[in-house]
Amino acid sequence: MAPPDVSIVIPVLNAEPFLPALFAAFASQEPAPPREIILVDSNSRDRTRALAEAQGPHVRVIPIANFSHGRSRNLGAREARSAIVVFLSQDACPRDAHWLAELVAPFADPTVAATFSRQVPHLDAKPMEAYFYRTHFPDGPPMRRERGSNSDLGFEDVFFSNVSSAMRRDVLLKHPFAEDIIMSEDQQLARDVLQAGYATVYQPSSAVIHSHNYTLGEVLRRYFDSAYSLTQIFPQHGQNTSIRIGLTYLFKEMAYMLRHHPLWLPYYGCYVVARSTGAMAGHHTNRLPRALVRNLSMHRYHWD
Repeated sequence: MAPPDVSIVIPVLNAEPFLPALFAAFASQEPAPPREIILVDSNSRDRTRALAEAQGPHVRVIPIANFSHGRSRNLGAREARSAIVVFLSQDACPRDAHWLAELVAPFADPTVAATFSRQVPHLDAKPMEAYFYRTHFPDGPPMRRERGSNSDLGFEDVFFSNVSSAMRRDVLLKHPFAEDIIMSEDQQLARDVLQAGYATVYQPSSAVIHSHNYTLGEVLRRYFDSAYSLTQIFPQHGQNTSIRIGLTYLFKEMAYMLRHHPLWLPYYGCYVVARSTGAMAGHHTNRLPRALVRNLSMHRYHWD
């Protein structure tokens, strides 16, 4: 059987620890592996390029001088030869041989522009991180999102993740990722294609193993960048909207931690402080000294 008309694009930086498992997972996909794999490389200093070149001509490495989440993915999409472009983070590994087929299945509907996978946390994930993934990426039936009559799309309407996603290449070229935002380019893309009249689909039958055990400092910086990026994408929704969404989630998360992980509560309290501090600071970057903003960010290159 011929490979499906799919190109996989992976932004990479020193991806040597992840590539062997990724290439093995791609080769095992049923009914056939993807047509091509494109690594958009930000000047890796390990064996990323050598491992890719050893896979043969179906794997290409494309250098990118000035990284941004949106720019690297736009470049990969322009270089792709397939009708469907799949984006994957280098540290997200397909869970089984049906990951790819399930991810692209919704494209049988011509109104679907983009899909994204379920994320299953690693077994060693901290309980609050595992709760995040199980809450935002639940098991169950597919979930379709479309604009409908809502002309003012907010974050809750456009939730999407490029950790494992697929998009129609022609739609993406018309509605590309923003290249000047610090992160959350996936939310921006979902907003734009929904406003253009397309649908997105969360496809939990397609799953990847993915989670992070961030330090408290990394949690603060991650949520700083996230909050700042959402102010760029949704300028009409201010801090009050963020607080409302955050408190709703916090109450449910606290109940879960009290019930299932009471011994984690001292650390969890510090985690919440770090997360909240980062998010609040991210809403006020214009009031903070540039040197402080740069140190608060995980993506310092954005501020240079």
